[in-house]
Amino acid sequence: MYTHGLSKVAAALSRSTRSCSRLMASIAASPPSGLMCEKVDITVTGLDKEQPVTLSATLQAGNDAQFRSHAHYITDSTGSVVCSRQAAVGGTFSGVQPMGLFWSLQPDKKGTRLVPRDVTQQLAVELQVHTGHNNGTSRQEPIARCVVERAFMGEGVTRTVVREGRVRGVLFLPEGKGPFPGVIDMYGNHNILEHRAALLASQGFAAFRLMFSVFDDLPKVEKYMDSDYFEQAVDWFSAHPQVQPGGVGVVGLSLGGTLALVMGTLTDKINAVVCLNGNTAMLPPSEFNYRGEILPTVGYDLSRGKLMEEGYLDVSGVMNDPEPDICIKAIARLQSHGKTNYKLLTYPGTGHVLEPPHMPHCKIAYHPMARGVIDYGGETAAHCAAQEDLWPRMIQFLRKCRRHSQL
Repeated sequence: MYTHGLSKVAAALSRSTRSCSRLMASIAASPPSGLMCEKVDITVTGLDKEQPVTLSATLQAGNDAQFRSHAHYITDSTGSVVCSRQAAVGGTFSGVQPMGLFWSLQPDKKGTRLVPRDVTQQLAVELQVHTGHNNGTSRQEPIARCVVERAFMGEGVTRTVVREGRVRGVLFLPEGKGPFPGVIDMYGNHNILEHRAALLASQGFAAFRLMFSVFDDLPKVEKYMDSDYFEQAVDWFSAHPQVQPGGVGVVGLSLGGTLALVMGTLTDKINAVVCLNGNTAMLPPSEFNYRGEILPTVGYDLSRGKLMEEGYLDVSGVMNDPEPDICIKAIARLQSHGKTNYKLLTYPGTGHVLEPPHMPHCKIAYHPMARGVIDYGGETAAHCAAQEDLWPRMIQFLRKCRRHSQL
């Protein structure tokens, strides 16, 4: 078990604001440390009025993954830039976007996805200020800089690796005595990401990141899956002494979303399902044994993909069942069983990989089924606005369903 909290700010700095300066210029971030899903106020002071400046952000994620963003501003009449109310006039985003420097972070190496390998560690984002407008990679010394820390585990949240019978995963528990409302979290193919579960625990949920491949002694691929495994996971988690009785929720993205829908039909111990861009059928070569019956699959043909000049594959036309039809089918199936307690959210301009707020847009990245780099779709500004809107809605939905009847 590991316990991790937000790092303490050095005594020489304010507990609410961190600022660093060179000569007269100064950049301040408030708060200097916080959860990835929380907002940061960025202010630059000490410059000439109506002065063009470039604000840039750099994130080193691991040894070989670096992400950068930048924005062009014109200082106001006091020689300041306040990102929460002033519009960027260029860069990796434009307009009034207080968190633009975070969500518009782009990898130096095309096709790299921001993957938090160790959620017990914070991500350090360095902010810099340069005079004039540049592309964020100026060789000149910045006139001001500071570091902002982004965490996934809140104060007192604990992380425990779970090995219970066949079930494998990671359990995150909030600080306090409990018991807490329970949520199972899953991602897609070959993903053992834990950051969303860690953030859910930081919001007061007992969050179980259920693994089904590429973890511990689990299979390396999702070729064969069975309902028994997922029922055992629900039984174990719902009976945990730190989980409130009366049912648990489940959140899933992509294949995890498909599995979330399946789990909702397996047991009445599931009282809320959040399916994020999942399918209503399995995709080959995966097979799912549902109590002795193999679930139907929906076909796709990668040869219908379009290889772009940049070297990635556009897969928007490879599915035999277009995604809007998938949503309609899911709603129709609910209605055929007399269900009315559902809600469909649509976000124009949004890609496939919906992450917690302020996470960079994952547009171009590797996909194991395609065995190459693909375009996950979406327009960065619209996609990241959707992520920010979706998160509180999802939290509210999970809490509301916890208080009301089961599915």
